[in-house]
Amino acid sequence: MVSSVQISSNRQQVGPTPPAPKRADDRAKSDLWIFREGRREVSGPAMLQDIIRRLESGNALLDCLIQAGELESALADLNAPGAPAAARLTDALAVRLCTGDGDEGMDPNQLAGKIEAPETISISPPEGFTYYALHPLDFARAVEQIPDHPSKCAVIGVRSIGTTLSAVTTAVLNARGRAATRITVRPSGHPYARSAEFSPEQERWIAEQLLQSAQFLVVDEGPGRSGSTFLSVVEALGRVGIPRDRITIVGSREFDPQGLCAEDAAQRWRGLHYVCTAPSISSRFLNFPYIGGGDWRTYFCGAEQEWPESWTQMERLKFLSPDRRQFFKFEGMGPRGREVRERAFLLASEGFSPAVCDAGDGFLSYTAVEGRHLGKEDVSPSLLEEIARYCSFRSSEFTCTATHNSELGHMLEFNVQQEFGRDLKLESGQLTAATPLLADGRMQPHEWISSTKSKLLKTDAISHGDNHFFPGPCDIAWDLAGTVVEWGLNAQATEFLLGKFRQFSGVPISQQFEDFMLAYCVFRLGFCKMATSTVVGSREEYRLESAYRSYRAKAQQLLASRPVQ
Repeated sequence: MVSSVQISSNRQQVGPTPPAPKRADDRAKSDLWIFREGRREVSGPAMLQDIIRRLESGNALLDCLIQAGELESALADLNAPGAPAAARLTDALAVRLCTGDGDEGMDPNQLAGKIEAPETISISPPEGFTYYALHPLDFARAVEQIPDHPSKCAVIGVRSIGTTLSAVTTAVLNARGRAATRITVRPSGHPYARSAEFSPEQERWIAEQLLQSAQFLVVDEGPGRSGSTFLSVVEALGRVGIPRDRITIVGSREFDPQGLCAEDAAQRWRGLHYVCTAPSISSRFLNFPYIGGGDWRTYFCGAEQEWPESWTQMERLKFLSPDRRQFFKFEGMGPRGREVRERAFLLASEGFSPAVCDAGDGFLSYTAVEGRHLGKEDVSPSLLEEIARYCSFRSSEFTCTATHNSELGHMLEFNVQQEFGRDLKLESGQLTAATPLLADGRMQPHEWISSTKSKLLKTDAISHGDNHFFPGPCDIAWDLAGTVVEWGLNAQATEFLLGKFRQFSGVPISQQFEDFMLAYCVFRLGFCKMATSTVVGSREEYRLESAYRSYRAKAQQLLASRPVQ
């Protein structure tokens, strides 16, 4: 039987992301703030009822496991009374996913009914499941690489996604006759300088595992750009007496420690045993051309000198069917994946996007459209009218019900100071929408297709407004401002676009529209700047550098028109 010990460490950071601390590694010193806090407030009982409803349907095991892991993480962060019961539910679902069977006393439906959920909880998306096509079973297969001795394992999941991954790892270890239990921990601090602490209860659990000669497995996706999250947990284990040779890190990607930007990352990583999963979710597309990592431009964007820039490492998995009639894109598993798919189906049914169907494993299959991608030279009253109609539709259909903490104003202030050395003091709540919605976030000309049937279609329209980058839920002014910037609209064309939007939607334009234009440009220059550092020496570096300069010039122009504070 799988055993979990749900003891949480509550020491987590709240509020806006702080500026990066000083560090020896210069590669990250100029990073701007482009990743947002993805947490949102939701109803705990409603989330629990959604899990129960899906369990009763009997056909959504993977989504239920991912959602149970989110609930467990949220309750563990609060040290809520229902956290141990939530951990047992995650364990039971992990066993069922990994083995196809359920242990006696671990019926998920019964376990779910025993969970007490607070009225409001804070959740964040498990990024690997949501954005990067990481399948929980990839960690089940990684168990084969874990040393056989000692056979007993103490698993430490790094919240959030490490909660589900630790349950899967523990389930497989137990199924193979290796005694394993788990806890989870939440490192805190700046993303490049995380720190981890164990609660007194966790320290006692660790001491017991050490006495039983267990090896310690630290489980999470990544490492990310800095590597500081894994390192923080390893170093916290060291402080309570666990030798480094008793620790195995289980992550989701190969990496070079020299490329990590946490302070002294390579030296701190030296000597650690690391096990990497092998991605499996794309194996069904072995005979399909891969068009992720910017390769889609080869098929859809003409000559290379005309290609738009791309942060290739951040692109979703994409494949083209051998007959080029279907375009497959990973859009997410779990609860967020369901939401994204629903948006895709709605946009397609209303004629704004290509026809789409669910392809399983978090993929959607889009019908490849015969036509051409547009450019700035295609601006016309009819095109701007259709864009205004599209923005009007989003403003009415994609409003957000969950509570979000908008950080757009803080992002703008920090990045302007970092990039231009200018203090920009915004009023409290500026750039915060009264009724936030999920913006498109990708209004560039090449994202629009003029089909051979004279129909204007929007591509890539469902996930950029709610991923781990800015803007997050916001005012529709973000997309309208993005249209003005990306299409290079003059004052007359801008007024026409905004007038048509008001006509179609009945919604007034934000009085901070120029601030939204500035925020859009500042975010995009930061995005391109950080992306450039990942493709040094390539042709992509030139495209990203060119785009960075263009957004920076526009931001500088907008700043020059503002009174000095």
